[in-house]
Amino acid sequence: MTIWLPQLRRDRPLYREIADAIRHDAASGALKVGDRLPPQRDLAFRLGVTTGTVSRAYAEAEKMGLLSGEVGRGSFIRTPAPAAAPFVPQRDGQASVIDLSLATTPPGTSTAAFDRALEQVMQSSGRLDLLGYPPPEGYPLHRQMGATWLARSGIAVDESRVVVTAGAQAAIIATLSSITQPGDRMFVESLNYPTIKGIARHLGVTLVPVEMDAGGLVPDSLDRAARNGEARLLYIVPTLQSPTSASLDATRRHAIIETARRYDMTIIEDDLFRLLDPRLQPPTLFSLAPERTYHITSVSKTLAPGLRVGFMVGPEGREDALVRQQTMTGGRSTGLAAEMVRHWIESDAASRILGDIIAENATRRTMALEALRSHEVLCAPGSPFLWLRLPDQWEPGSFTRAARDRGVKLTPGTAFAIDRRSDDRAVRVCFSAANSLEALRRALRIVADLLGEDPEERLSPVA
Repeated sequence: MTIWLPQLRRDRPLYREIADAIRHDAASGALKVGDRLPPQRDLAFRLGVTTGTVSRAYAEAEKMGLLSGEVGRGSFIRTPAPAAAPFVPQRDGQASVIDLSLATTPPGTSTAAFDRALEQVMQSSGRLDLLGYPPPEGYPLHRQMGATWLARSGIAVDESRVVVTAGAQAAIIATLSSITQPGDRMFVESLNYPTIKGIARHLGVTLVPVEMDAGGLVPDSLDRAARNGEARLLYIVPTLQSPTSASLDATRRHAIIETARRYDMTIIEDDLFRLLDPRLQPPTLFSLAPERTYHITSVSKTLAPGLRVGFMVGPEGREDALVRQQTMTGGRSTGLAAEMVRHWIESDAASRILGDIIAENATRRTMALEALRSHEVLCAPGSPFLWLRLPDQWEPGSFTRAARDRGVKLTPGTAFAIDRRSDDRAVRVCFSAANSLEALRRALRIVADLLGEDPEERLSPVA
């Protein structure tokens, strides 16, 4: 019998600490294949824990393939099973390129927060069910989690009305699929989320751009277009709108609701950035007009982009239609990802992660505004990106190509323009996407230098 006594930190379940100590010592060679571990009662006495704790730890180590138990003889270290190589992110081969094109959260989720969520999942007796297909509306606990998350935005709905999705994009597809037919027309802000163009084209929906200014969508412009019968559907990002970062004030929100009721308009409210804004926000459009609004949000922009978990809620009685479309489009959430998010939301972890992200975004925003202080920039507090107006000598496409040649990836304003009348002489700079503050500092220096240059002339000789 091997004389073995693990060192326990006692800051998490003891059976997990003992099982992990077996794994660690087997990997390091401190425990060798064939070594017999102390009897459970003896180890429990020496550690000052219950025999049940040690029994559970040994059982957990057996599940991990570390031990083999033999009746009457004890527990022995076994030959480890082949293991997959550790996960290493695969890049596109251009590690020198600093990608500022994605509106994502800055890196910052702690390993401890990630590990605690995984540990809680591993302790669940029903964890294997997470490998199956979840219900298209989401498991009941995950719908309850959605209701809790929506409450942060001032939305009070019963969990039975919440549909869990694989992110906001899946929710947009399910919502539009349930309320539109080919040939329908939909109002949108004149500069908009680029993917909405592809979704609308796929569904046969024509986008009708509505005038914007520094405060977001202009209600009078929407009212005129609705009065002319141009559309009866509105898709809108009311808070930290991409790419301009504009947020609708209370006056505009009420005006939009009045227009929607006057002309029986349905609203799709994509509010995925709302919780990033530290300022006190007016009520959501859903809160003001729940009878005609579909509200969509996700945790991808606020907690972690890789956890593709979103929530949608529509007018009362529309849940079944949303679920049917979600079933057909394959937009249901992944049970394991949703369960990790649930543990974050039901503990203080989500608040801590969100607070860290807001603070990091603020630091990066200050850095970006300082680097580009001589240029025209739109960037509201809380925004993870800015809208950079280009000087006369630059076109959006040529500027982004020149920036890419120097190692910085941006998104040209033309990607956001709904039609040729849109004011798209700009680029979006997502300062939250850089892997580090130093990388961001380098990228901003490159962008600032490029703004002061003239594009290379590409002239062919003309006879």
